[in-house]
Formats: sequence, structure tokens, C-alpha cells
Amino acid sequence: MSFGYCLLPKAEQDLDGIADSIADHAGLELGLRFLGAAFKQFSLLATQPDMGWPCKLNHRDFKNARVIRVEEPFAKYLIFYIPTKSQVEILRILHGAQDLETRFEFEGAF
Repeated sequence: MSFGYCLLPKAEQDLDGIADSIADHAGLELGLRFLGAAFKQFSLLATQPDMGWPCKLNHRDFKNARVIRVEEPFAKYLIFYIPTKSQVEILRILHGAQDLETRFEFEGAF
């Protein structure tokens, strides 16, 4: 069964920021490849919403969230999402090496 997906506003900001950063540092082609890989994962999640793993962050907004990596060579980026009855809500896309709990407390989760 296939649902759909939607990107919450901070997820859209994350996606744009990461793609811009990659393009600035490694070239436009790689930035566009990142976007393609991310959207491929979003589409896959829409068909298999439980495929990631439960989020282990101790933040109240991520209690029901799941996590999956963007495919290689961008696997250091994590997609945080919540499957609902009708769609997959993409909450955030962030680099996994960050102190995410501190970041979410500072700027809000989504």
C-alpha cells in the first residue's frame, strides 16, 4: 500500500540548506544528487513507512518518530519521520554527527 509524504517546513529548510552547502563545497551536480537521493528515500518511505528504526532521541516531539539514512554517498544524513494513517510526515533531515537533542532544544524540533 502506498501513502504519500509531506515535508514539514523545517524539513524543507534542512533539505535546501544541505543541498546548498553540498553544492557550494563540492559542486552543483553533487548537490542535485543529494536532493535526488533524499527524494528517493521519501518515495520509498511512502510505500514502506515502517522501514526505518525507532528514534532514540529523548525529545518529546520525537516520541513516535522513526529514522532512516539517505542512501550512499549521503548516509551521514538522517531523515526523521512519522508514519500516520494517510502519509509519512518528514520532520527533519540532519547530519547524524550533530548533538541533535541540544539543537532541538535550542531551535525547536519542527
